[in-house]
Amino acid sequence: MNKNKSFITLLVCILSLTLLGSSCSDMLEPKMDRYAQENSYVKDSVYSAFGILKSIQSVAERSVILDASRSDLVASGTYTTDSIMQLIDFSETEDGSCKLLNVADFYHIINSCNYYIANVDTVFSKNGYAEMKREYAAVQAIRGWAYLQLVRLYGTVPFITKPIRSTSDANEQEKSAPSANAENVADLLIDAGLLDAYTIQRSLGLPNYSNINNGASTYATTQCFFPAQLILGDAYLMQNKYDKAAEMYYDYFDRYYSANNNNTYYSDVNAMRTQGVITGYNIVATQWMNAFRNNARSEKVVVSVGAANSFFGQVMTDVHHIYGFSTSSRQGGSGDETSGSTSVTASEEYQQILPSQQYISLNQNQKFNRYEYDNEVMVRETIEGGDGRLYATAPTVEFRNGNQTRIIDKFTPVQNSAISSLNTVHASPNNFSMVYEIPLYRNPQIWLRYAEAINRMGFPQLAFGVLKDGLYNQNLPTVRRSDLNYYALDSTRDTIGIVVFDTIPVTSIDPATGDTLSYDSIAWNLYRYADGYTPDSSKMNVPSLVAPIALSGGMYYVTLDEMLRAENYSFLDFKKNTAYNVAGLTNSTPASRYGIHGRGCGVVAGKYDTIYTYAKMVAKKIAENYARENNLSYADQLAYEETLHSGDTLLVTDKDLIINAVEDLIVDEGALETAFEGYRFGDLMRIASHKDNGVQWLAWKIARRDYNVTDDAQQKDEALYSKLLNKNNWFYTLPKK
Repeated sequence: MNKNKSFITLLVCILSLTLLGSSCSDMLEPKMDRYAQENSYVKDSVYSAFGILKSIQSVAERSVILDASRSDLVASGTYTTDSIMQLIDFSETEDGSCKLLNVADFYHIINSCNYYIANVDTVFSKNGYAEMKREYAAVQAIRGWAYLQLVRLYGTVPFITKPIRSTSDANEQEKSAPSANAENVADLLIDAGLLDAYTIQRSLGLPNYSNINNGASTYATTQCFFPAQLILGDAYLMQNKYDKAAEMYYDYFDRYYSANNNNTYYSDVNAMRTQGVITGYNIVATQWMNAFRNNARSEKVVVSVGAANSFFGQVMTDVHHIYGFSTSSRQGGSGDETSGSTSVTASEEYQQILPSQQYISLNQNQKFNRYEYDNEVMVRETIEGGDGRLYATAPTVEFRNGNQTRIIDKFTPVQNSAISSLNTVHASPNNFSMVYEIPLYRNPQIWLRYAEAINRMGFPQLAFGVLKDGLYNQNLPTVRRSDLNYYALDSTRDTIGIVVFDTIPVTSIDPATGDTLSYDSIAWNLYRYADGYTPDSSKMNVPSLVAPIALSGGMYYVTLDEMLRAENYSFLDFKKNTAYNVAGLTNSTPASRYGIHGRGCGVVAGKYDTIYTYAKMVAKKIAENYARENNLSYADQLAYEETLHSGDTLLVTDKDLIINAVEDLIVDEGALETAFEGYRFGDLMRIASHKDNGVQWLAWKIARRDYNVTDDAQQKDEALYSKLLNKNNWFYTLPKK
């Protein structure tokens, strides 16, 4: 640990902070009316919990920028500074080399949590209720989140769980603290109490104080705390413990948000007419962009809240500036101290990170599927323009000097609903609005990680269902078990009142009682057979599939083998769990429910979309990997792809190839849905650890930033590719001697 001596010394200077009894001075100051008559210790503890939330503000934006700048989705521009260029180019970047690289701020959060955990009284109760247990569990989850960020950014970091108050504390930790990395962070967090926190949260839920007012909006405090299931799920997924990760994500869905409802946020098409005749369509993503304009808890699961102006607390604008926006904050009207706002203006000289050609072409290479009934005849049409989310995430803006470029506006949504696939009018610099919170978890991001976990468990068809259809009861086929024996030719009643047929129907009526009998519930040995017939037990309970009842056809591509194996895992239960019943899927319009891909590509569900299908998309990704490994041209890649499927039938049986292909489809969907939000490079590193040739795969992905997805596989930035073949270059560097 000697190499971290200066690092530990740095901690001493910054982390020796006593939280208990401290007070916040901004919007993150708890309203203490609830605790007016209670033990003063509880008040101090609540203040401390809010102080920890405040410390998250200092790293939330930084996590976004440090991750996004290293992904395959970004490019530099004319005004990119040297410090940001070093991040984009994976130059050696030691901690402290720029203001974004300050590991001590993460350890400040951790030390604050350590101090809280060491001092909180979880036994204190009022009216029989352990008042501080929820807060204790929430702080455990925050500490877990901070360590996950450190591992993603720095690779291997000291795992400190005791408060550092002095030089002697720091020296002791220097000698005894283990190192945390992707392979062991789950185990370390569990040993430090995160699993206990999960148990407490399942029973008591998240802390629920009064709402937070940042001057422009109101936020529930529950939205500022992390469900422990998500921290555990991410930690297990880092460790390649896929079943445990899937269990945690599913438990989160059950505890907080059950159904994967994606129809709230979607891209759509507008018809263009000339003299009443439709001449074409625009793809628009105004509705999808509402996922970012608004603050629905069902979409933004955990957020770090920034103030609308400095009167209310810390204004978070670093991400907005890096992505190309100048900002100006103000209070409300004259003498109004109860409200405020921050305006944003697209400014070319601020634009340091731009969307890459790889990202743009990935969107443009998607197929938008429009579906409707015309006189009861199904009409499907592919609309030109690709994935609609492109026009909301990276619209074209025209700066005041007349220059035009795409700009990343995930945190500053464009307001012009006319920005679309075929519109030549570009957004003006003032046509954007401020988003004050930084989402740390979004609902589709969690579903994508769940799909990642179950795919690696060996369920690629169900994982693909997360993308295409959504895992609802009505979308999934049903396993039916039947008795295939032949029975007596005569229909007679035996001595115990059971009617014997030549075959047993699905249901039959007992003439003695009038009860309905079903072969699913009657043991086969209750039946009597004529002429000494002995039933073949191997033909009893024979499973078969009943097609999904969803109007779209649902997940028709899921096989009996996958459904049977899924019955062994409670966290793959979307049939018996009533939370995943959506009656409208059987009798409403096709767009009522769909998978995440439908957010950008229209009605992709079931058999309505004949392009985005399991067989065709798996074949596409197998061919892409084959082309990368064999330096094929794009034309040869397409030719090879055609040999892997026959229509909508996959001709590949190699399970490893299929799982790897579905994983790459999940990676693509992560880019389309969550680009520039601060998850991407961490996702690529984690998924690289799942793959046999993950290092080469990640290096190739990043080195293709400046190329189209339709360019030949061997085309890449060779220097960057060579640099990334060394995993040490994936991470930022901790302070050295």
